[in-house]
Amino acid sequence: MLTRTALTAVLALSGFAASAQGQYFGVEVTAQTMGYTGGYTDSAYLPNATFIDAVSDPAGAVINSSTNGSAFADVGASAEARTAELHAQAISHTHSISAKPGFTSSPPYGFGYAHAFDRLTVKSDTLAKGAPVTIVFGNEVTLNTWTYTGLYDGYVDMSLQIGTGTAHSRWTASYLYGVTASEAPQIRIQTTVGSQLGVDGKLRVQARTFYYDRLIFGGDIQGDVTARIVVREITDGVTLESVSGTVYPAVPAN
Repeated sequence: MLTRTALTAVLALSGFAASAQGQYFGVEVTAQTMGYTGGYTDSAYLPNATFIDAVSDPAGAVINSSTNGSAFADVGASAEARTAELHAQAISHTHSISAKPGFTSSPPYGFGYAHAFDRLTVKSDTLAKGAPVTIVFGNEVTLNTWTYTGLYDGYVDMSLQIGTGTAHSRWTASYLYGVTASEAPQIRIQTTVGSQLGVDGKLRVQARTFYYDRLIFGGDIQGDVTARIVVREITDGVTLESVSGTVYPAVPAN
């Protein structure tokens, strides 16, 4: 059921350069499926690396009840973490085969998590060390797919911290509680030439469906999300040098 989407490389990556003084950059992913036999977790963490991925895609399964018939379930999840770009998918689906009212079983569940961290140094060939600098970073989240029907519950959550600044965007969808959206598209940083800024981005996508509720059988929810960290504004004459070697793209606000 799960289709993995290849991401176009938009960043200049340095590979696996290591810092002698510590783990100042790295990537982490988790893809997890649960709810019926065959679900599993694929998880990995690579310090001093700029790319990693994970996938969990068990075969769909027929769920049988001795008294209430049968239903079908299928789940999938994947995650890709690049420094400055994260991608995660989660899918869950259920439908009745011969299910009767009252059919119950553990709700099938897919979860994708992508995390990247880095460190930036603020540099300038024209401004003195300590000169004030303003940088606006974009917390750019694209919902490539965010669809739901029937009996569903899920969320998309992207949190970004740069220095002491934070931005948190979240979308939720529930057949019981409705749909919400809260977007924080940017972080404004007041800093100085020569300073260092930690960068930490975490993207989570969860999808869960149910079998029966109030004469409704089955559901479907799919989330496919890409998040990028970009530079919206920066003081003239200032550049950013990352420990990872990643070039954070300049994408002015529309």
